[in-house]
Amino acid sequence: MPWLLAIFAVLLSLVPALAGGARASAWAEFREVRLRLLLIEPAPGDMVIRGGIGIRLMPDYKTYWRNPGDSGVPPIFDFAGSKGASDFEVRFPMPTRFDDGAGGQAWGYKTDVILPFSAKKTGNGPLSLSLKLDFAVCGTICIPLSAHLHLEGGHPVGNDVIDAIRHAEARVPNRLSPADLAARMRIERRDAGERPVFTLDIRHDAELEDFAVFAESRGYLHIKAPVQVAPGRYQVVLKGQPPPGDDKRFGPVRFTFGSKKEPYEGFLDLDGNDTSP
Repeated sequence: MPWLLAIFAVLLSLVPALAGGARASAWAEFREVRLRLLLIEPAPGDMVIRGGIGIRLMPDYKTYWRNPGDSGVPPIFDFAGSKGASDFEVRFPMPTRFDDGAGGQAWGYKTDVILPFSAKKTGNGPLSLSLKLDFAVCGTICIPLSAHLHLEGGHPVGNDVIDAIRHAEARVPNRLSPADLAARMRIERRDAGERPVFTLDIRHDAELEDFAVFAESRGYLHIKAPVQVAPGRYQVVLKGQPPPGDDKRFGPVRFTFGSKKEPYEGFLDLDGNDTSP
């Protein structure tokens, strides 16, 4: 009967909603920012936990990436008070650049962001998530803050929160193997005394206004603005200062590059005369 088929279709549409959902902690309120813990309820037997740290910035405030750039404070996460979960890993969506107010560039987020995390479920008891987050926000001045977030039970939130966590996960840079990174990035080194200069030739389909490059190393690397030399091809110049010490080596350098929709990251060695593949 048609009416039975209609009811059956409605019931099928409800299955995803009944099979799982999301929960949220109470907001931690500051004048500059609001934060909360988000959890996607794991399916029965699933030993992997997924969630996010929701950060809602007030207008004209910014917060920092795992590496703040020339200045700022990186966030520090402490999940030690959690029960029923271990081995937490917080991941960072592709950041952006902004002026740090002192002539340099800071790296972080100028709009609301979710930092996705994963963890291992331990045991069959109820989950109790606890996070102490030390971080900073920046308006005209930078303000260090500390938030304590707890999620034990929490309150249900809509499937739009699950979609938002998945969207944040999609913005986390894909980790490339050395071979895959070499296929996208070619580096040439020119020594200029104590400050070597590197030229990066990067292949990526993003438009210039959406493209960015970040470099993290033991030493100091100043990155000039990318130049699009051809469709799908960019050049970036880095000026380097190795860390103090006898070896004067940068060590493995982590490059994060691309756009928010298609970000990548990988490690390369800058210490040779020519690291091109």
